[in-house]
Amino acid sequence: MVLESDVVNDRPIKVQKLPQDVRAMQGVWIFLLTLGIFFSSSILLFILYVALRLSPEAVIRPQSFYLPRSFIPSTLLLLGVSGALEWALRAARKDRSNDVKIATIAALIMGILFMAVQAEGMVRLVVAASQVTSSRNSAYGLTFVLAFVHAMHVLGGIIGLMATVINANRDKYDHERHFGLRFCTLYWHFLDIVWVLLMACFAIAGMLINNST
Repeated sequence: MVLESDVVNDRPIKVQKLPQDVRAMQGVWIFLLTLGIFFSSSILLFILYVALRLSPEAVIRPQSFYLPRSFIPSTLLLLGVSGALEWALRAARKDRSNDVKIATIAALIMGILFMAVQAEGMVRLVVAASQVTSSRNSAYGLTFVLAFVHAMHVLGGIIGLMATVINANRDKYDHERHFGLRFCTLYWHFLDIVWVLLMACFAIAGMLINNST
């Protein structure tokens, strides 16, 4: 804690002030919590949509639903980004600057590859959606929206990852100074969790829809 002087009733007192990194991390957790609420609500909306469409009382039932196979390698790439950044963060805490550089560059490459592979999967979703008789009895539309929103957050993460790579190559991360790297790592961990949950929901929904047709 840092102590600062203040005056109350004409008497000086000492006021505790949180270190800058601690205050910054509080902002990070609030930011991630806000995103978490958003994605949790979106996932719940998808679950409710599928449940209502599959209920016995439903007038309009969804047609067959299949996920693009490219979503599997894209998931592995996303997990690879998270793992590489965790490696970089641990290396920074041990002052292994070369490992930090290698790990962050590897993470950036995998992040870019994720976007390329994911784009192919999104195109396949659009093609599959165009083959159903009506968008009202298809789960492809909402699936595309959720995958697209997640991809946009990944794009933002790649921009931040580029800055992290630049800072790593300038030797700005060590055991004392690694807030930017930690923020980037936590953000990508968050994206991993969200995508794994989305994939689980998509896979279960596909199984239920295909078994009901």
